[in-house]
Amino acid sequence: MRTEDQNGFFHVCTNGTVLPWMFKDNEDFIFGITRIGICCLLTDISVLVYTLMDNHAHFLLYGTKKNCRKFINKYKLLTGKWVSHKYGISKYLKRLPVSIIPLKTEEDILEAAVYIDRNAIMAGFTGMPYEYPWSSCSLMFRKSADKSCRWNIIKDFTRNELRGLLKSRVKFPEDWSFDDNGMLNPLCFTDINRIERIFKSPARYLFYLVKKLEGKINQTLEEHDRPFVSDKDLRDIASDMAVQTYGSKDIRTLNVKSRLIIARKLKNDYASSTKQLSRVLNLDASILKDFI
Repeated sequence: MRTEDQNGFFHVCTNGTVLPWMFKDNEDFIFGITRIGICCLLTDISVLVYTLMDNHAHFLLYGTKKNCRKFINKYKLLTGKWVSHKYGISKYLKRLPVSIIPLKTEEDILEAAVYIDRNAIMAGFTGMPYEYPWSSCSLMFRKSADKSCRWNIIKDFTRNELRGLLKSRVKFPEDWSFDDNGMLNPLCFTDINRIERIFKSPARYLFYLVKKLEGKINQTLEEHDRPFVSDKDLRDIASDMAVQTYGSKDIRTLNVKSRLIIARKLKNDYASSTKQLSRVLNLDASILKDFI
């Protein structure tokens, strides 16, 4: 069994049914991509494939499960700060559940990669998947440089200039680049070489890309790994439910039946485990097991 500290491949995504949006306009997407690079620098993680959709995000990551969790939590935190600053909505993404799915075989990795690349067309994007601007699909097996964009080199700018242009105080590698809109060049932080080696050839990539895997992967997302919400965040969510349903923020004042009703709601909405619900709601695990 793989431990939290062993390197591996993981499909990491946010729940697309909880929030109406994560990215509203092009600026949100542009800096959403820049934040992927920032999170790579802040966590010991390699990003192989990514897609940002309007209300959720998918990543194929290589590293430890612990660092995958750090990556997605950091991404949520930075995106939440962006939403707070731009739209005046505080803690918007704080309780957004995420899934971290270990990919055990080469087939798992290949299928997760193309599932992520196909996400845009399955959501209604009318072009080819490599034309969707907010994914890494266009980087796959590309043998000529993209001449449609002019890239600025990090080393040509001062730290203060970079803070204004990239909206971050992170120290970027000098050879990284970004466009005039403030989007980091995805080739700087996306480990395309690693995922291309797994696919082996463009023909094999195209073979997988046309396979309809949504049903299989969606079932894996629902059944294999539970969305991760910390105990602290889950307590806050439970307290809000207690106020809305029973007029009391202190869960300890609620009777067992009321806490069990909240437990069922938390399990349905956040896929919380029996052990976690037992801790958060101070309920006996055997009672919970029978009820939910």
